[in-house]
Amino acid sequence: MKTIFNLQSSIRIFASVVCCLSSVVCSAQTDSVFRIGLILPFQASSTVDKLEAYSKAHDLFTAHKIHLNEDAITSLDFYQGVLEALSESKDSVKIELSIYDNWNSDSVTAEILKNPELKKLHVIIGSVSTSSAKLVADYCKQNKIVNIQPFTPSKSLTAENPYHLKLAPTIDAHADAMFNSIVDSFPATNIIIYTPDAEKSLSVAKRFDSLFRTYNKTAIQKFTVAFLNTKDMLLNGKKTTAVEQLKTGKQNILIITSFDESFVNGNLRLLHEQLAKDSTIVVYGMPTWLNGDILRLDYVNDFNTRISDAFNPDSPHSETIVFNHFYTDNFGTEPSRYSYLGFDVMNFVFYNLKNYGNDFLNSIATQHYTGAVYKFDIAKNTKDKATLNYYENRAVNVFMVENYLLKRVY
Repeated sequence: MKTIFNLQSSIRIFASVVCCLSSVVCSAQTDSVFRIGLILPFQASSTVDKLEAYSKAHDLFTAHKIHLNEDAITSLDFYQGVLEALSESKDSVKIELSIYDNWNSDSVTAEILKNPELKKLHVIIGSVSTSSAKLVADYCKQNKIVNIQPFTPSKSLTAENPYHLKLAPTIDAHADAMFNSIVDSFPATNIIIYTPDAEKSLSVAKRFDSLFRTYNKTAIQKFTVAFLNTKDMLLNGKKTTAVEQLKTGKQNILIITSFDESFVNGNLRLLHEQLAKDSTIVVYGMPTWLNGDILRLDYVNDFNTRISDAFNPDSPHSETIVFNHFYTDNFGTEPSRYSYLGFDVMNFVFYNLKNYGNDFLNSIATQHYTGAVYKFDIAKNTKDKATLNYYENRAVNVFMVENYLLKRVY
């Protein structure tokens, strides 16, 4: 549970979020009303009970045993960011915001989608879990409603859906950004791609391998590339290891495409024991690496590990400073990454509704939008040359771990 939390504000907000529908209207100078729905797992009644229990706990030990559901916290933070965007907006756009609490349950989500009022919405944002997000995406496709997905990056949510906008960058977008950062900063480097034989990890490793091989076809200065799968650890028909593929006196990039924290920690430990603080080795990792509790930060730090993330908390944008000030005043707590996300997503929607109206998806491809901390570089994801899968955000930052801090390098 958050240690910095305005309880009265949180209880008041959650009490207003019921399991059916509530609406907020942002005043404007036009008669046109754009109807936006949020389908999020607030788990309102349960969360209100927990917040009240926390506020009434007779000692800190009892209070700290009360934990909010992580998805409920995500929903509240995102919603507060949306409210901040509504309160700060000076655009001549009138928004009717409808809120639905789906508890991250497929059955609850299915019941919500039976509500005939949803067919009047122009935009639906959500949900958080992959399974409930699929239900929402399918509903929006069937009813020709714009579906904005800022939470789950899964590529399997929907297909051939021209109404789906995936603002959470897929793992392909992350891999592409990391590849471009290597080309930009480490030309003609020795590359070792190291992957466990798990489908998700292997597909990312194959994408990296394909990107480097395509680059080498036309580049004057070429990368040397070793692709190692833990299934057999074969390279050119011979057994080898990642350490054996490191080249002395040359810059080495070790790309580990595992999402398993124990796997990553074990391999970095072995590498660290043999080659601690070797300045010729830079590790590239997956965006989930810093989310857990197992991975040793000294391993990550000593190899100047690169991590990708769509979130850039150190954005110099003037809007970031304004948002931080007013958000803290309004909600009594500092914004989280999901507060920023709610703010930037809603302002992005404002911008497009104001300039393009309800059919803004037709004008969104190749759009570059800069928010408080997020960027949305929109492209078409196509199944083939003629079929649009969905629209997707390709904006991803690459950070270097240096002195135990994250420094944006691409």
